[in-house]
Amino acid sequence: MSGCRVFVGHLSSRARERDVEKFFKGYGRIREIHLKNGFGFVEFEDHRDADDAIYELNGKELCDESRYGPPVRTEHRIIVENLSSRISWQDLKDVMRKAGEVTYVDAHRNNRNEGVVEFASYSDMKSALEKLDGTELNGRRIKLIEDHRRHRRGRG
Repeated sequence: MSGCRVFVGHLSSRARERDVEKFFKGYGRIREIHLKNGFGFVEFEDHRDADDAIYELNGKELCDESRYGPPVRTEHRIIVENLSSRISWQDLKDVMRKAGEVTYVDAHRNNRNEGVVEFASYSDMKSALEKLDGTELNGRRIKLIEDHRRHRRGRG
């Protein structure tokens, strides 16, 4: 079974791992919980459990502040080539945040040594292309390419 990562946004600084565990109790087996400053990720073993949790709990409060859901997908997408196999999606997101607001990241899913990054705005995506193309990550120079195939308004 492949798992599924659920983004938890607007997370209170008071929220602890046990609070998140309790919030998601009854929605299936949790593989991992990663808490960051103001947000976090919960990885379920089964994507169906994650889907159920999102459907039932989206918009509910966790420690008075949380709303969460799946990562936001946008048309402002770049492909990252020549990615080291040691770079995780989290590492890639940290680097790309230097250019703007990142809404979605994946690494090595469809193609080994390739990642995908989506930004909140066109200007953030352009900033990444200008500032980060050719950046060295784990000994490899990454190549950033705007993904024009992503532009498909009006389709579900």
